Amino acid sequence: MTPELVFLQLLAVLLFWMFLPLLPALLELARPKDAAPLQSVGSDSGKLTYFATSFTERAHRDGLLGLTIPPQMSDGTPVVGISRVVPFLDPRRPTEAVVVLLDSVPLPDGLEFSAEVLARLSMPPSRGNTFRAILGQRDVSLGEKSVVLRWVHALGLLQVADGCRLFGRATSSRSIILGTGVLFERLQAPVIRVTETEAYQPPARPTGSYERFQPRDGEEITEGMWHVNGDVRIPAESLFAGSIVARGDVVIEDGARVTGSIKSHGKILAKSRILVAGSLTAREGITVEAGARVNGPIISETSVLLEAAVIGSSTSPSTVTAPQIEMLPGATVYGAVMAGKRGMTSLS
Repeated sequence: MTPELVFLQLLAVLLFWMFLPLLPALLELARPKDAAPLQSVGSDSGKLTYFATSFTERAHRDGLLGLTIPPQMSDGTPVVGISRVVPFLDPRRPTEAVVVLLDSVPLPDGLEFSAEVLARLSMPPSRGNTFRAILGQRDVSLGEKSVVLRWVHALGLLQVADGCRLFGRATSSRSIILGTGVLFERLQAPVIRVTETEAYQPPARPTGSYERFQPRDGEEITEGMWHVNGDVRIPAESLFAGSIVARGDVVIEDGARVTGSIKSHGKILAKSRILVAGSLTAREGITVEAGARVNGPIISETSVLLEAAVIGSSTSPSTVTAPQIEMLPGATVYGAVMAGKRGMTSLS
């Protein structure tokens, strides 16, 4: 055996051992059978309040929440306290100091804040301001066309007016209400809603009142887990008991119910009044129409459109994840919304 042949054999063995851990993922990519959502979503969304938590610790340590405001932070950053008694001094220049709002006095419009803003009481809206970061001890209201460059966190309600831009992380311990024309990246709260519009949810029906559906061209790999080598259309007012992995598109017609999860190589269209107990995962776009409910995560490799639908619940938070996410008035998510490239709210 020549030295060249021995080298090639050793190289082949080395490459085999290198790629062996990737084999399950490659097989799943070529012929997906797993209908469960990606696990990375939940782990990432749980860290969205990291910067707010860190700044809260600094604020306590440096006395920003005490009776008297120090002139500077421990790292030398200047601190300015603003109140009705001590108003904002020079609104014409960007503010480089950490600003502590001692009461609920409205800020002037059109300001720029290069450091953090700490609102000790509720923060009323002002128009067209640009913030590096905001920590609200109560409610925080952002006026029209305001910009947050890094993060905003409210211990109460976070109200975001029309036309705002939220770069980085926007979180609340209570709820987030978004106006229309809002651009965002990452959102997290017990409940996130676009405008005050409530999503209509039809009353729950017993499973026995549905007509049972079973894929004609599918293969039941394990009990309740189906693989379909093509498109799937779950009929209106029917019940599918299980999960589906489809190599084509999936349409869930009006009023249908799915007890498991749906995974598609193509697109997923979830029509009005549907109920999916598990997750929706697709390589292409996912559309969830008004009146629909999905209890599990929604994950797309391209885009998600949420009409006035409900994702997750108050007792079981969920996530919506995609490079592009669009949410219409009434869209409600209990948990987190993660837009890899661009998230936006719109009227239609």
